Amino acid sequence: MTVNYQLDVSSGNPLLFLKLLSRWRGSIWKSVAGDLAVWLVFYYAVHFTYRYAFSAEIRTIFEKVSVHMDDRMKYLPLTFMLGFFVTTVFERWRSALNVMPFIESVALSVAVLLPGKGEEDRLTRRAIIRYVVLHQVLVFRDISMRVRRRFPTLQYVVDAGFMEPEERDELEAVCCSPGQNYWVPINWANSLALEAHSRKLIDQPTAFNNLVLAIKEFRVAMETLIKFDSIPIPIAYPQVVFLAVRVYFTICIISRQFLISDLKSKTQMDWPIPIMSILEFIFVIGWMKVAEVLLNPLGEDDDDFEVNWIIDKNISTGMAIVDDTHGYHPTLVNDKFADPNYLPAYSEKSQLPRTLTGSAAKVELAAESDAVKIVRVNPEDAPPTSERGSIFTKRNAYSLRNRTISISSNNIESPSQERKFNLSMPATMKSKQPDRPGLETLNEENEPASNHFRRGDRIYSSDSV
Repeated sequence: MTVNYQLDVSSGNPLLFLKLLSRWRGSIWKSVAGDLAVWLVFYYAVHFTYRYAFSAEIRTIFEKVSVHMDDRMKYLPLTFMLGFFVTTVFERWRSALNVMPFIESVALSVAVLLPGKGEEDRLTRRAIIRYVVLHQVLVFRDISMRVRRRFPTLQYVVDAGFMEPEERDELEAVCCSPGQNYWVPINWANSLALEAHSRKLIDQPTAFNNLVLAIKEFRVAMETLIKFDSIPIPIAYPQVVFLAVRVYFTICIISRQFLISDLKSKTQMDWPIPIMSILEFIFVIGWMKVAEVLLNPLGEDDDDFEVNWIIDKNISTGMAIVDDTHGYHPTLVNDKFADPNYLPAYSEKSQLPRTLTGSAAKVELAAESDAVKIVRVNPEDAPPTSERGSIFTKRNAYSLRNRTISISSNNIESPSQERKFNLSMPATMKSKQPDRPGLETLNEENEPASNHFRRGDRIYSSDSV
């Protein structure tokens, strides 16, 4: 069963660390305890042999070998190999979790798009759900040992009610070689939907199409799980990682011994327990055990997916949606939220929510009675980005083109009123652009007043802006 610890981490507190470490099922202690015990047995076997069984000459040779191995341990890129491998395995595990199908979408589509109240309509809805879940059972039997133990043969599937005896005969009669017959129940479900559409139990073609698409999405999700199981990570990858970790700690049995002589300056103290080596063993082997568990999320480890529970949940939920509660809804009433004075209700021990507001929402830069001066700004007259201290590479301000600014009412250019912008720009971009007033034209001599400006044939007041 999947180990759930979400309640323990619902809030951060000093005891959170101890709560997590105290768990046994699915924990690092359970996964590492056996390997650590074996490693310590070999470590102390070498330790006592080196201390009490070797002669002085052999002891000197052993010490030289120990120093040499400890010095060469840096050549094993253990952290890089293991980290990259765990990342790859976790991405596959997360993808498998995301596509794990539940029946609600299919069942709700069947209940809404096949709304008949007759007995035949009810049986059709139930059969579609049962065939879809049967497809899931057949797939899980071949990719999960837990489901295989539950249904060793198809007769167990019949006895569990997912398939009728005559349906089993029809399933086994399908000749599909090479390949599997997982698709047969889905084909039955689609055929029932097509028959319901032809008998006008499903009125609209779009409704029939939506129902088929819902069944298809379920099948595609199961197909993705088949691909994950049939095409795993190339075996050489986990082999080299698992071998490297075990070879590393096998070498540590010799290289991490506390030597009697002073060949290694860092081992001057004679510790009876290799504390640092044990901690490294727990962390690295625990990390590797995580990858071993995630390699097959449909296996029989503590943290693998509960596929048998998913099957039971899908069949019970699907039947409840399309049969037990089909076409039912409570009596319509005027709810409490219709009251304009309604306030949210909380229990006395519940935590009141914090309002979500913008970080600058409560900053007041001007009072409501303050007179704010509004200025018309032409975006093209802004300085280039490079002059405003941008982090981007300095570039030509192509938006500030060589253009003629006209302030006449009929937009006829006047030589005395032209203003040129001498900016460097590509020759291909020096074509004449349509005239438009800039900020400089607002205070020219022919404007009606200092607080007015002209746009075409109209005069605007800045007080009305």
